[in-house]
Amino acid sequence: MDTLYTKSPMVIKLKKAFYEIFSEERRSTRENLCDLLLSVLCLNGFKSVKHSYDHFMKPVSNNSLNSYYFTLNESKIDIDKWMQNMIKVALSVVPKELSRWLIILSIDDTMVEKYGEHFENRGLLFDHAKHNSSNYLNGHCFVSLMMSIPVFDNGKIRYLSFPVGYRMWTKEKTKLAMAAEMVQEVMKCIGIDRNVCLCCDSWYPKAEITELPIKYSNLALICNVRYDTVLYDLPPAKTGKKGRPKIRGNRLSFDNFKLTDVEGTDYSVGSHRVITNLFGHIPVHAVVTRTKSGTERLFICTKSPDELNFDVTQTDLGKSSLFAKAGMDFLSLTIYSLRWHIEVAYYEQKKFWSLGVYMLRSRIGIERLINLLTVLYAFMTLLPFYDCTFITLSHSSPQQSRFVIGMTIWYELFFATFETAAYPLKMSFLLFQCLVK
Repeated sequence: MDTLYTKSPMVIKLKKAFYEIFSEERRSTRENLCDLLLSVLCLNGFKSVKHSYDHFMKPVSNNSLNSYYFTLNESKIDIDKWMQNMIKVALSVVPKELSRWLIILSIDDTMVEKYGEHFENRGLLFDHAKHNSSNYLNGHCFVSLMMSIPVFDNGKIRYLSFPVGYRMWTKEKTKLAMAAEMVQEVMKCIGIDRNVCLCCDSWYPKAEITELPIKYSNLALICNVRYDTVLYDLPPAKTGKKGRPKIRGNRLSFDNFKLTDVEGTDYSVGSHRVITNLFGHIPVHAVVTRTKSGTERLFICTKSPDELNFDVTQTDLGKSSLFAKAGMDFLSLTIYSLRWHIEVAYYEQKKFWSLGVYMLRSRIGIERLINLLTVLYAFMTLLPFYDCTFITLSHSSPQQSRFVIGMTIWYELFFATFETAAYPLKMSFLLFQCLVK
């Protein structure tokens, strides 16, 4: 790709950024990974390695098709390094004025249905959403982590959300352990000076996940928990009498929460400081929501609203901000609303970024390919704030940014190759003129 790299300004910029993410890899591996990412941009999607090679890499690269398969399946690559470098790029985008603002992490898992029987770790999975009209499907399950960072946008503070990594569930570890490991990798990169909040649905607040706020003092956990979770009041004051003092108060029910209507929504909410078995004897902040139809949900936050560095008046989160405006005790509900962005990312990556359209069979190859596509998805989200020359794309979706940049590369590639192809004709014409004279 010497022609592209030497004559395409867009490719030069992208290559420099991609090299920051793949800085730990060998030069040949970096080149192949960049080629694959550029093919996704120029072809506006990904169908297979061979399709990308035939329609993009082969005309402009000297590498063979097998070299790209080798990169994904055999070469020594550590995708944890990709995630760490991606986080460093993301943190560099956060303005200094917002360095103390809350960084939000979200964990969840998603399934990809695969009909072939030769995919490694393919198995029968329970699908609560019934995507194929059945409770079960054959395929893969991936645990993922999303990051949301604050940036300035037209005088307001906006949260950019993007996935930073996927891991295939192999049943060797629980999904809880895999998610906890990913969070710990991210916390190493973020450090102890920034405030972080982890959001998850009701399946995750147990075992390894509930231990994370204890391990990291700058990490808060906001989670939806089962409505039948046992809650206790705070322990009463010591009486000075003989015997062990009570470690918790009386058992509470939802009737003990004083609910107030949130203007502009269909919800009534109430809060209380409680103790629950999920977090041992540590007091947590519980919030109960009830819809007009009577549906009740319970949310837990391990830190008080005062400890969450989040100013709802400076952010635009739509109706979700109404909870915090109704009272600071309900700030955790506003923050938790950002967890929904991981569901949006699942939809976009499956619909527009070929998350489930992989034809590699090995687990290593599948994980690397999906994380490679995730790197590009995340980079398209961060690009307008990473490089000010792309600021016009700040309100574009990752798909729109991919299309615009891909078309730009095609134009530059066309003119670069046209000039090269026209040069022999120009020299022939000059030679003809000399012979005529």
